[in-house]
Amino acid sequence: MTYEGPPLFPRRRNALSRRQVILIVVAVAVAVLIPAAVMVGYVYVYGKSHADMRFASDDVTVSDCRRDAVTGRPVAGVRVTSQAGRPGTYTVRLAFRDRRAGGGSVAAGERAVVVEDLAVGATAARQTGGPVPVRGLPECVVGDVSFVATGRAGATP
Repeated sequence: MTYEGPPLFPRRRNALSRRQVILIVVAVAVAVLIPAAVMVGYVYVYGKSHADMRFASDDVTVSDCRRDAVTGRPVAGVRVTSQAGRPGTYTVRLAFRDRRAGGGSVAAGERAVVVEDLAVGATAARQTGGPVPVRGLPECVVGDVSFVATGRAGATP
């Protein structure tokens, strides 16, 4: 018995031409490669412009941290050496902790130290006391440091 009807799986009569296949491949490649090239370019430029980036906290150190014998409050010595490209004001937030026997530590408050209009390359030292007395050894930690330029780059005071 032979089947005389239409084919069960007909052949595709309108197949894509070679030119259409090439056009589709090129369009997909361009749609993928252009955004990838833009991203690579962005990362390259971002890296170049931030290569010598520095942070204000790099200019600040705690030079002394002790417990005041009279008040029992922690006293911190802060040293700021400006490596910025222009004069400016540093605001340093210090966190005080009470290191008690037994290995634990308890927060003992925060204080801010402001060094105004520090010249490029200059060093300033400040002292500040903690807000509450501590029973153990104090620990003085630099928290947040901000820098606001107050003059032009290369300007001398």
